[in-house]
Amino acid sequence: MGLYGLADSLYRNRTARQGDADRVALVFEDRSFTYAELESRVRRLATGLAAAGFQPEDRCAILLYNRPEYVELYYAIAHLGGVVVPLNYYLKGPEIAYALDDSDVRWLVHEPAFDELLGSISSDLPPDLRTVALTDGETEALRYEQLIEAGAAADAPVAATAPDDLFLLQYTSGTTGLPKAAMHSHGNILFNALTQVAEFAMTEDDVHLVLPALCWGAGFHDFTVATWWRGGTVVLRPSGGFSGAEFCATVARHGVSIVLLVPSVLRLVLEGDNLERHDMSSLRLILSGGEHVPIEAIEDLQRRLPNCQFLQGYGLSEFPTIMTYLDGEHAITKRGSAGRASMTAVVRVVDDEGRDMPAGEPGQIICRSPAVTHGYLGRDDATGTTLVDGWLHTGDRGWVDEDGFLFIAGRVKDMIISGGLNVYPAEIERVLGRHPAVKEAAVVGVPHERYSEVGRAVVVVDDPDALDASELEALCREQLANFKVPREWEIRSEPLPRTTSGKVQKFLLVPAHDRR
Repeated sequence: MGLYGLADSLYRNRTARQGDADRVALVFEDRSFTYAELESRVRRLATGLAAAGFQPEDRCAILLYNRPEYVELYYAIAHLGGVVVPLNYYLKGPEIAYALDDSDVRWLVHEPAFDELLGSISSDLPPDLRTVALTDGETEALRYEQLIEAGAAADAPVAATAPDDLFLLQYTSGTTGLPKAAMHSHGNILFNALTQVAEFAMTEDDVHLVLPALCWGAGFHDFTVATWWRGGTVVLRPSGGFSGAEFCATVARHGVSIVLLVPSVLRLVLEGDNLERHDMSSLRLILSGGEHVPIEAIEDLQRRLPNCQFLQGYGLSEFPTIMTYLDGEHAITKRGSAGRASMTAVVRVVDDEGRDMPAGEPGQIICRSPAVTHGYLGRDDATGTTLVDGWLHTGDRGWVDEDGFLFIAGRVKDMIISGGLNVYPAEIERVLGRHPAVKEAAVVGVPHERYSEVGRAVVVVDDPDALDASELEALCREQLANFKVPREWEIRSEPLPRTTSGKVQKFLLVPAHDRR
């Protein structure tokens, strides 16, 4: 098989049909980088890192907020045949120390905002760790811009990268405990991106706005890599401080055509009249995912942006990041569905023996695709999401209807067995979400003397004193069998704990004395 790595997908634009060197590749705040400028900085950074001792297969952790240096590092490490380890910037010191040790990192690039945090765990860091800082300081770290300057007078050859060569260690969200690093090769990532180019008819005229953190799988791998491969423009938004007004102004200013909006961010976009006060005509595709989008929000968006396609996607850190998606045409008639499989994913729902379940019957969702992870780093015995005979067992439960549309029932481990009967939290959460006062809701299982396990609902509202649990219980009894109705209730104004990717950390909702 011919050699082709992630760096090639950027460098190809110099001689590709859409690859005018003066085309804008990246925009960040008031800075713009043409393809020629971005490629030059990436190549010089790769040369500087190589001169400083970076070797093929070296693992480099990145602890940065969204900024251009993240992009440059990503492609420079690919150039050198190294491995990227993105670190979630919400992590605490011990969590970072765990990830660095677990992934056997040799290099760490960080910005000044994390100096104090890293200083607090200095004794726990690997003794041979090489650090690179973005600015000057008192530490012994290498300086980022000096590496680029050092690389100006020489050249580092692009590594002869095979499709199966490891490039990315993407840590899972950690919704159930310690995170695991999903191993992705150059081939995984490129196939994931190429699928998006074909599936969503991406062209060199597309402008993709990146809102998620680049440390999150969707940050780089939902449209971003695909946009550069196709020769389009990526607008990278700084981390934090999002507002609907700013989003709409950014779309209008840069002619944004594609964006990923998780449901919580979509709600902010729909607030007020920002969509009407700005020119949103360039926006042709909005993808959402991570949790259910209320039908009212979908109808509101379709009414206000009738020429923009709205999709709901389902994917994993283990890839494909868009395994299935629901198009706008079926958003109403297939309400609650995660849609149908993308063009390079085979998706099935199976029982514990691996047999396909009949339409309407729940089972575990499994997937086979060239984009699927090679497994977990050092976790041959990993439970939950894993590979079995080439099939990715997602750990999610769901069912498929007669028309081939997938519906998510929740995590396999989320399933509550109450009095011998199966209870799926996602079903209860959808009912609770229909109450006008409920902003979000999650249901977890807790031990019970008689039934072994019962449901505990955590419901978020603006004013907890204005809503009684009996009202929510009555709503559930109207629409659900009695054995599915939660027996414990917590009504609060504090938001549910979430990961960077927006997933609810349900293990934190179980009272400490009930955790197993």
